[in-house]
Amino acid sequence: MRKLSLFSFLALLGVCALGAPAEGKKGGKGGKGGPPSGSIDTVAVAKPADKNTTFKLTSPAVKEGERLPVEFTGDGASASPPLAWTGMPKGTQSLVLIMHHLDPEGKTKIYWLMHDINPQTTNVAKNATDFGKMGVSTVHGRVEYAAPHSKGPGEKKYVLTLFALSAKPALSKAESPITVDSLLAAMKGKVLAAADLNVLYTRPAGASDTEEKRPPRREEGAK
Repeated sequence: MRKLSLFSFLALLGVCALGAPAEGKKGGKGGKGGPPSGSIDTVAVAKPADKNTTFKLTSPAVKEGERLPVEFTGDGASASPPLAWTGMPKGTQSLVLIMHHLDPEGKTKIYWLMHDINPQTTNVAKNATDFGKMGVSTVHGRVEYAAPHSKGPGEKKYVLTLFALSAKPALSKAESPITVDSLLAAMKGKVLAAADLNVLYTRPAGASDTEEKRPPRREEGAK
């Protein structure tokens, strides 16, 4: 067996000590296009640990994990999508709908915020605005649906979450318009179940990477 010189032996030890880059540190982003490792999704953490598999959120316009049609984005009519849900847990007194996206910087961006939804409601039409009380979007700071209209191309995931609550959140002393932070805080201890609908969207080729210019919501045909 060939003997290693002291220099070669020390060099070998150095390589072993360095090894491969630590997992989750590549690029500091926790994966391609993903948020930094350790980022907190404030909407996701509000969901109960035990998932209710009978409570489901769907849309006649887009299926789970599929591409959001352009009419529901800022590249189209900016209409809010139609939704339907089934399997509400017993004791549901109020519903909350939140559409959000965890961006590459780890920020939870709110695109649609609806609260005080009557538990007898089981579906909403396209562009509906009257099925509950609307909160403010963090994307453009307006009390309306913020259609996905991200900077530049690349596939991004948006999550629509319907929360079933055992009681209406106490928001009488909350700042108006209602923000996601005040709503989530008021929901604590009241969440019976949560149902998700995950959708994807990719900006058309050639979309600008410059500062995003979000068009105002087109109210024509709103219900």
